[in-house]
Amino acid sequence: MLDVGASYGIGEALARKFYDSGYDVILSARSLEKLDQLKQNLLNDFDSKNNRNEILTSVLDVSDLSSIQKSFAELLEKFEKIDLVIFCSGLYKPMSVADFDLDFAKKIVDVNFMGFLNLLHVVKAQMYKQKSGHIAAISSVAGYCGLPQSFAYGASKAGLINLCEGIYPELQRAGIDLSVINPGFVKTRLTDQNSFKMPFLISSKEAAEIIFYGLEKKYFEIHFPKKFTFILKFLRILPYQIFFFLTKKSLPKTKDN
Repeated sequence: MLDVGASYGIGEALARKFYDSGYDVILSARSLEKLDQLKQNLLNDFDSKNNRNEILTSVLDVSDLSSIQKSFAELLEKFEKIDLVIFCSGLYKPMSVADFDLDFAKKIVDVNFMGFLNLLHVVKAQMYKQKSGHIAAISSVAGYCGLPQSFAYGASKAGLINLCEGIYPELQRAGIDLSVINPGFVKTRLTDQNSFKMPFLISSKEAAEIIFYGLEKKYFEIHFPKKFTFILKFLRILPYQIFFFLTKKSLPKTKDN
């Protein structure tokens, strides 16, 4: 299992879950120091189980295509094939229109959307060759509909969901599975930036358990917690007049209102 974006949050929790479940894991992120630390933690935490699975680390930047190509070529020297690749990389910052940060918005799109395109470009060639494999992308319920303070992030995730929907039939025909993962609020360093109360907030460990189950079942969409995701799925089919009336209420109060 190749875990792209394993350094923090859901990516780190998934690395722990898959390694504990008997998988060889490849930890990938931009920071070698963080990856080595995670590797050592996994070895320490699960050594008592006499785990004999492999843990490899690979430095990779999803916004740099050549970085992905180099990393993947090195991994294929070690493994004949890659069964599962999980795209966990993500960038987020709450952002209002009044304080729109164009440069950071571009970085969000570059990592969250273009990063997956870069990874797909490299990975799909090997999976077509081996006529098997499973690609999973962590998106977000923010991609279901436009939400205040989250427009750049939400747009990048909406694009990712749309992309996965578009490529699913072809990949299935080629014997390659695809999953898009749409979490609600998960406590990570990204959601720690939010100043508002997050409904149905869960831990990254809980999220990893749900994702692991869904990937084992090879579901196309894995979304959770259901009490929250079904509300947002309902919101996106409402007439705009009602939709905007409801979403406007989520705007933070200002001195004028």
